[in-house]
Amino acid sequence: MKQRVKVILFSVFGLYFKRKFRKLIKGVSKSSRIYLIDIDNTLAHTWPSLKDYVYRGENHRYRSLSIFLGMRKFIIDKIRNNEKVIFISARSYFNFRTTCDWLKSNGLPGDQVILVANPDDKLEYISELLYRSINVVYIDDLSHSHEYGSVKLYGELILDVKELPIEYLGIDEIELINSAYEGNDKST
Repeated sequence: MKQRVKVILFSVFGLYFKRKFRKLIKGVSKSSRIYLIDIDNTLAHTWPSLKDYVYRGENHRYRSLSIFLGMRKFIIDKIRNNEKVIFISARSYFNFRTTCDWLKSNGLPGDQVILVANPDDKLEYISELLYRSINVVYIDDLSHSHEYGSVKLYGELILDVKELPIEYLGIDEIELINSAYEGNDKST
């Protein structure tokens, strides 16, 4: 019974976010670019919070995350240039409100959030944009296990992403953005 309820909830949340995504991209012209930006370890410095878990729960942990200032500046520059930014993260659906609030508290739009059950699910959103002939810039480290002392990449997923006709900025490019923008060099 418990598993059935979970399947139903995940289906409902999945449909909710697909519908929300379609509303977010409604009216975006084909000549525009949409920036799909991951949160954990791309925008938020997440992994230390997993290593030294001293939190009352996930929402408390997410509220405490620090932000990469370079990536924040990069995103704000895109927003100022009227480019569409959508945050897409593999987090529990039950952390949606906290995720939105964290973005707002860091000066970013908290109403542009899509949550997915796992990193592979992000491809569905990219595919929808490609189907609509919208240019995509996808920024995601696609890594895990930092807290265990060795960064591992979602290798197969990265290969799949690199085969798509999109601009993909991965872990190396994210580090460049953070270092360039931290030093106020906006030539990235």
